Amino acid sequence: MYGRYGYQFCVEKGDLKVCFSKDEDFIRYYRGLGDKTVERIVASDSGTVYINPVEPLNLPDEVTRYLEIRFEPILIEPETVRKIYLTFPIEIGVFLGKSDAIQLIDVFSRMPQKYSLYGPTDTGVITRYYWSAVYLHRPLPDPWYEGVLELTIHNTTKGWVEVSRAVFENYGMKIYFDEELVSMKGNMQIIKQTIAETSFVDKPLREGMQKSLELYYSRKIPGVERAVYYTMEEGVS
Repeated sequence: MYGRYGYQFCVEKGDLKVCFSKDEDFIRYYRGLGDKTVERIVASDSGTVYINPVEPLNLPDEVTRYLEIRFEPILIEPETVRKIYLTFPIEIGVFLGKSDAIQLIDVFSRMPQKYSLYGPTDTGVITRYYWSAVYLHRPLPDPWYEGVLELTIHNTTKGWVEVSRAVFENYGMKIYFDEELVSMKGNMQIIKQTIAETSFVDKPLREGMQKSLELYYSRKIPGVERAVYYTMEEGVS
């Protein structure tokens, strides 16, 4: 279902149905998922529909811009680099495109949203919380529910460090997809026993994958520069 479409199509995946149809000079959009439906009327003669996996931080109503993935603790030796694979929840965006103008008209997910607090109550941040198994080799989950994060962890310290979570900010999140897989690549650099920096890598997990449209670009504040990494100051376990 991911990809580009014209203004007249209907695709189904289990209990999910997405349709565009012409009604005289207008376009009607319909999305059904379980017992919930969304319908919209679009005034457009021609254009492109994009159905892409998007940053899993939009439902409900942009509660947070931070994704926290918790996993089984890993003890990492000093001054070493290790690569693991984790899963993350999928949200799906439906966009309209005309020339260079892109408009989001719907976002939905098959995964329930859970939230947590990273850090103390007065200075911490709300995160989209997700528990993942740890994989030594790339898994292949259902791309309508979960994506795969390839995480490279670099322990720069001279001591052993236990890691059991990674927190990322939506800025810089790069999602790629094909028919079988949704993926991201990320880095975690441990700079102290309890402090790490996380960032994303703008590369697909395998050749031939397409890059998703990035929702966070539409929410950037003009003239305000953002860091390309997030500093985890409240611990990595």
